[in-house]
Amino acid sequence: MIAISTTELRRNLRKYLDIANKERVIIQCGKSETYEIIPARKMSDTDRYFSDPKVVEHLQRSLQQVEEGKTTVLNKSDIKNLLKP
Repeated sequence: MIAISTTELRRNLRKYLDIANKERVIIQCGKSETYEIIPARKMSDTDRYFSDPKVVEHLQRSLQQVEEGKTTVLNKSDIKNLLKP
């Protein structure tokens, strides 16, 4: 893993994009924010939620239901009642 500043990233963007293909590159932005460079082709490999076949299947079924009009519209009060403890 490499940690760099935003200034260093601006100076050597191509270099760090190449490095990100092989290892983690963390960008420190100020004192409290950090970001990571992840190549797009690796994103699905690292996203455990969307790499779960059950989740993907559920999402596909849900999209199909939307396309078929099998949805329920809720107004604000319905949502508030649904979220009440």
